[in-house]
Amino acid sequence: MREEDARGLLGSFLFRREDVHKRVRVLSGGEKSRLNLVKFLVDPPNLLLMDEPTTHLDLLSVEALIQALKQFSGSLVFISHDVHFIRKLAETTWHIADGQVTKYSGGYDYYLEKSGLLDDERGGVTA
Repeated sequence: MREEDARGLLGSFLFRREDVHKRVRVLSGGEKSRLNLVKFLVDPPNLLLMDEPTTHLDLLSVEALIQALKQFSGSLVFISHDVHFIRKLAETTWHIADGQVTKYSGGYDYYLEKSGLLDDERGGVTA
């Protein structure tokens, strides 16, 4: 990869010109997370397993991650409590509770509707 291309890729993950020569050990937790995402784009795997991928990321970094993952051609499995992230990326939802796994072949809102959780949320407030 040419240096110019590498700088462009790093820039898309919010690394500034002066950041590109920093040693990894001096990067913040969020910067290290973003750098790992860049590494995945340079040498992409066929499968990404991500546990709470938005932890330590600011809002701009979360959006950059979402856009990068939308371009990912492999399979993505993630665990997240970030509803915005889930809504943007989930195509199939697996609900795991009490030793049972239930598959919902749709995004997060489909899961809420079919599982009855959406009705529970609406029914929680009475006038």
